[in-house]
Amino acid sequence: MKAIIAEQYGGPEVLEIADEVPIPRVGPNGVLVRIHAVGINPLDWKLRKGMMQAMWKLRFPVIWGADCSGEVAEVGSAVTLFKPGDQVYGFKNGRVAETFRGTYAEYAVVPENALAHKPSQLSHEEAASIPVAALTAWHALLSQGQLKSGERVLIHAAAGGVGVFAVQIAKAVGAYVAATAGPHNQEFLRELGVDLAIDYTREKIEDKLSGYDLVLDGVGKSVWPSSLRVLKRGGKLVTLTVPIPHKPAGKVRFFSTVLGGVAPASVRALLAGKRLLVTRITPRGGELEKINVLIEAGKVRPVIEKVFPMEEIAEAHRLSEAGHARGKLVVKISD
Repeated sequence: MKAIIAEQYGGPEVLEIADEVPIPRVGPNGVLVRIHAVGINPLDWKLRKGMMQAMWKLRFPVIWGADCSGEVAEVGSAVTLFKPGDQVYGFKNGRVAETFRGTYAEYAVVPENALAHKPSQLSHEEAASIPVAALTAWHALLSQGQLKSGERVLIHAAAGGVGVFAVQIAKAVGAYVAATAGPHNQEFLRELGVDLAIDYTREKIEDKLSGYDLVLDGVGKSVWPSSLRVLKRGGKLVTLTVPIPHKPAGKVRFFSTVLGGVAPASVRALLAGKRLLVTRITPRGGELEKINVLIEAGKVRPVIEKVFPMEEIAEAHRLSEAGHARGKLVVKISD
């Protein structure tokens, strides 16, 4: 099979297409998926650059990628939810021991519990843009944030991959949504259903908001002080990104950078009667099935900036790393 592999850490140019990678074998709980499309996520290029190597010691070559949409080719002996021919989507944590076998390939084995049936109205490209971003938004807003109807939430970077789904999920549960984005995305935010769109280049959120129940941060440490100020006592700031070294680092430097950023902010939040929470998600096919209900009801839709052919995976990574894509970037693997 064809797969996009990396022989080492580095820039987008380390990604290359290999033609004779063995098709993976299916274990008892595995599902072999013939992949049609994959989504690009920040985790993909952070792994590619070696930014996470202090946590994950890997043996090369690797296949990056987490999101996927495709067709079931084979199922393991213990699999009961899927059968060959089913159209499925989901996301895979590709790390097993010191190997990483993700979804940038024509075939991938994905655990049964990490998959869901693909909504019939979506193309594979649309479906591939959903899992990591939508599940992140779902977990941050509903599991950690415990957002309820009538509450007020601020969503940073709302035109980005996670933000697009966060806005729609928050509106679906009946929340009042304020959101930040650049000037060229203000109208787009209103089209998504945002109640109050804020241009972060010229407006301060603390001048416009107060007494909020929840803030979802997809930007990072720079917005934590102002975000905590707009929260009411008892409110929560849920962040998707914590400070980490921008280049490969050892465990001491890696964890000192993380703790040096998170610990002081957590203490300040607690002293003000608020909480800073960090989101970490795992593949959950059951939650994807719940998101399917919102998709089928027309309350959640994917937004795709661009679909790339497999040969342009490096360009897709460059655009994702630049950080200004509207919605998601997708790579088509096969027809």
